[in-house]
Amino acid sequence: MNSFAHNLISYTRTAASGTKELKHLSLSRLRKVFSLLGKNEKIALAILFLLAALSFIISARNFYYRHTTPVPATGGVYSEGLLGQPTYINPLLARQEPDLSLTQLVFSGLYKYDANGQLSPDLADGMPVISDDQKQYTINLRRDVKWHNEKSFTADDVIYTIQLLQDPSYKSPLRPLWQATTVEKLSDYSVKFTTKDISGPFLENLTLPILPQTIWSKVDSQNFLLSKFNLEAIGSGPYAIKQIKKLPSGKVEEIDLQANQYYYANKPQIEQLVIKFYDSEDDILNAFHSREISGFGFIPLGSNLYLQDGQTEAQVFKIPLPQYQVVFFNLNNKILADKNVRQALSLATDKRQIIDQVFKNNALLPVSPMLFEQQQNSEELNPPADVAKANELLSAAGWNVDQQSNLRLNKKGAVLELTIATNDSLVNSKAAELLANQWRALNIKVNLTILPSKQLTDTLIKPRTFDILLFPQKFGSDPDPFLFWHSSQTKDPGVNLTGFQDSAADKLITEARTTTNKELREQNYAKFRDIVSAAFPVIYLDQTEYIYALDQKVKNVGIKILYEPYQRFYDINNWYIEQKRVWK
Repeated sequence: MNSFAHNLISYTRTAASGTKELKHLSLSRLRKVFSLLGKNEKIALAILFLLAALSFIISARNFYYRHTTPVPATGGVYSEGLLGQPTYINPLLARQEPDLSLTQLVFSGLYKYDANGQLSPDLADGMPVISDDQKQYTINLRRDVKWHNEKSFTADDVIYTIQLLQDPSYKSPLRPLWQATTVEKLSDYSVKFTTKDISGPFLENLTLPILPQTIWSKVDSQNFLLSKFNLEAIGSGPYAIKQIKKLPSGKVEEIDLQANQYYYANKPQIEQLVIKFYDSEDDILNAFHSREISGFGFIPLGSNLYLQDGQTEAQVFKIPLPQYQVVFFNLNNKILADKNVRQALSLATDKRQIIDQVFKNNALLPVSPMLFEQQQNSEELNPPADVAKANELLSAAGWNVDQQSNLRLNKKGAVLELTIATNDSLVNSKAAELLANQWRALNIKVNLTILPSKQLTDTLIKPRTFDILLFPQKFGSDPDPFLFWHSSQTKDPGVNLTGFQDSAADKLITEARTTTNKELREQNYAKFRDIVSAAFPVIYLDQTEYIYALDQKVKNVGIKILYEPYQRFYDINNWYIEQKRVWK
């Protein structure tokens, strides 16, 4: 017998013997053995047992985490604070921020904007088929959509919504956008829109949230504004209204929403939303810091709120909006009619100082408003201020510094004097003061006129009697600049505030807005932008950011681009709070 076989037999006999002994080992014998141990031996043995147990637990834990992965789980409550009161959770009537935000949660449109700011199907089953004459849009609808009351969504709801808002007796502020459009039902799940003229921006209209015909057809026009369904809204969106809590005064304190169990897309992971309403921005900020709410948002332009670095442990999203703080030069002013003067003022403007001191860096260097470009282009488009070059341009334009007055005079001895007008909002008035000081460094006499918004509009903006106007300018999701720059809009109620007129620019604007060819539109707007930039009729001081602060517990928030703050919920069904682990 070889040595390996001998050792194997020996080991087997020993193990068998040990097994027999183990059978005779009882708890009483273990206690007897343990009692024979000394104090130190007992402590050592206890430590060994504890270490063994701890080692087992750690090993098991490590094994579990190595072989499982965290995934979103249904559950949790997200609470957000809004400024003001809800009045119309109705897409045909909503105008204020609380109503617009809630409408996005409760209702759905044929299309919505995705993370890249592009239109994507929502209630529609694919993008529209556009006719050769670019006036007809055929849209197929999803067949798996239910309203919060379990009724099925069909083409009848689309037809009803459009015809209702077109009816002047229902007083929808959206009516002007739809007056030149007809809609017809092709089948229960197919509709066709026909526009009177070719309209490049028309597709944006199709983000309109749709109303349920079965609910609203029972409400006549006289009771439309008073209907309970303006608050107790029923839609097809990711969340359904569960409860409205009011104070004894009738004021709405909060609205609770439940994840829509019938939602046709990915069902929301966050089970419940609580929207709370506050009277002031300070109240919202205090509620956030005291964890009464989990999130809130605001726009620094026109707000007294700021979130500085290190001020909060929350995750803070800063999303660029197509909104700007703009300096408008009145081209009918004799001094400002000279391009050299406008260019000099532009060169002397330190935008970075305004963003830092006025907005505490809660704003961006502006990109072109003609196209919704990415922010990384902003440094190239906004070179640092060049006071030396600005002085050269003013001297070349015939405005030289008088040694006695230290002001710039022309050959006739007239002083280079300009007045900046703005409203009395904190950010506009402070920006105007900084801007005036920057231009005074050019030896220009700069005055300030700060008025309440209505007075400013009535006395200076409408009659175009200002020299220089510092005022916000807001573009929509479509970059169509017709209202702001076409020569037909130079008189009130048009909003071409500078009086800019250029036949080539007019042609580009008109061609771009009368085609659905996106590539052609972008080419025209790029050419138009170059024309405007070369003329220096305005200075875009800064681009507005939407500041959105959320508790760290809220995960997978994918906001990148917004056209309006209320669109921030476009992917809320992908947000989550709770997690679970699953085996890989």
